[in-house]
Amino acid sequence: MNLRPKLMLAFIFLVLLPMLASGIVSFLNSESLLEKKYSEQTEISLKAVAGNIQYFFKELDTLSDGNLTSSEVQDTLKYSKHAYDDPSAQIAINQAEKEMKRILFQHPAVSYVVLYSVDGNMFRAFRNDPTTFRPITFETLKEQPLYEETFKLGGRPKWIGPYEQQQLTGVEPPLFTQMRLVKDIQSFNDIGVMITQYKTEEVYSMLNTFLNPSAEGQDSRYVIINQEGLILLDSNRKLEGNKISQYTDADFQRIDSYSSSRIKFSEEDSLVSAFNLDRNGWMLVSVKSWNSLTNENVRLVQWIVMITTLCVLSAILFNVFFVNRVAKTIVKVVRKMRLVEQGLLDIRVTAHGKDETVLLANSFNSMVERMGDLLTEVRTEQERKQHAEMMLMQAQIKPHFLFNTLESINALAAQNEGRKIMQMVRRLSNLLRTSMHDSEEISVSQEIEHVRSYLEIQKYRFEELFSYEINVTEEAFPFTMLKLTLQPLVENSIQHGFEGFEDGKGVIRIDVKVEAHQIVFFISDNGMGMSKETLRKFADRSTKQGVRRNAAELGERRGLGLHNVADRLRIHYGPAFGLMICSEEGYGTVIRCTIPKSRGDRQ
Repeated sequence: MNLRPKLMLAFIFLVLLPMLASGIVSFLNSESLLEKKYSEQTEISLKAVAGNIQYFFKELDTLSDGNLTSSEVQDTLKYSKHAYDDPSAQIAINQAEKEMKRILFQHPAVSYVVLYSVDGNMFRAFRNDPTTFRPITFETLKEQPLYEETFKLGGRPKWIGPYEQQQLTGVEPPLFTQMRLVKDIQSFNDIGVMITQYKTEEVYSMLNTFLNPSAEGQDSRYVIINQEGLILLDSNRKLEGNKISQYTDADFQRIDSYSSSRIKFSEEDSLVSAFNLDRNGWMLVSVKSWNSLTNENVRLVQWIVMITTLCVLSAILFNVFFVNRVAKTIVKVVRKMRLVEQGLLDIRVTAHGKDETVLLANSFNSMVERMGDLLTEVRTEQERKQHAEMMLMQAQIKPHFLFNTLESINALAAQNEGRKIMQMVRRLSNLLRTSMHDSEEISVSQEIEHVRSYLEIQKYRFEELFSYEINVTEEAFPFTMLKLTLQPLVENSIQHGFEGFEDGKGVIRIDVKVEAHQIVFFISDNGMGMSKETLRKFADRSTKQGVRRNAAELGERRGLGLHNVADRLRIHYGPAFGLMICSEEGYGTVIRCTIPKSRGDRQ
């Protein structure tokens, strides 16, 4: 993986993510602390409201206890023994019902009182307030499950919340209903049932006293629910008579005393708390909007978000303007180094500033410059060595070749062949002129003329062993090439290709083609060809010249050599140019020599 992705991953995992995580943890921790804080506050509020409600019901129980033994109840139930057709009994009953109205004024919450005697008579007393109790016969009342429950309680109160027994207590307005068994205070025999209904206004007042809509939201509320989750009272008077499960997924069945949790209520994030009222399994539930509760802590959350955002931005800016700049410089240096590996030594890295990245760039530039200087020195040294070797070889060739040529001229003089002597001298002078040329490069026409002179001399010396053919267009003549390039190639054909050939059977052919950007020379012969091992050694450059032998041993047979020609071309023109040999034993050899088109300075 490259440096920049590594730095980016390190920045993300070691800087950015920890910052974001710390911000998120801080936020969640603040949320948890807020939830705990408001849960404790709500518990205090619920206990206060529940205490008031419990006191309200205890007060009503105490009032009811007194009514059970009062003359208004005891005497009224005794009148039921008289016959209804007795006028005096009717008068007594009416008087008893009037006496019962005193119960209505014992407490402002009392709304309706009904007495049922064991023999089925019913006595009523009520205010002008609306009532929900449905006067039913005693026989119908006995069919209700509540009747049996009331008798089992043995005189203790049985409370019925609004909407719990709608077939008995009705629906509107919501009232609390109390049923109690009445016993004769003298004989303790069951003499009837007292049903009392109480208005809920005082309970509503208690619920609303502890509500703060401005701080807790308009949808905050207190509700009283029974064991089945039926909403008996709602401080906002909107949800009564419905199941609380319609609005929230909170489980109120397993609450022993107090429970609080942050949960959805009517699709709104809310703090829902519940407190057990210890009466009929009723629960007091508080619902407060979470957004409204945390409204005062928005600034704290905003500060956390702002600080986290500033830290993240600072880290990003640090990464962009410092880490990224350093990484960019290092990556740039690495890329430049790869280009240097490819041989481009004119590459330089530019850097600005006063830190270590500038030192790194300057060190790289100095290193590349030093490498370039060293390579230039090596190349110059190689060229000097090549030139010295070529001069040495030429010095070795000239005496021996000159000696053989002069011997041939001497033989012609003995034979009185003046015309041939003139041709041989002209060819020899042309050969020597080219060999001693001061410049490394000569024109193609001069090189062709040089190799032609060489072939003519060799053709005479080897007594017409071979023939040759040169095909070159005038278009190639003006271009320049390294001197003594073609002579070693044709020399190789003469010395090694035609051994054992009959006179006149060997053929050397030179073809010159001018292409778009290069000049191609084809030197072919029909000689013996080369073995695969010889070709492999030439391709691998595995053969090297050993200790140099003297000129007498080497003579003209060695020449400049194919390897030296290939090395000279590669060093002078580059790796794209040089020699390519195609040969097979018994089928001759074709040498392809490629040089760039050039009109270099020449004398």
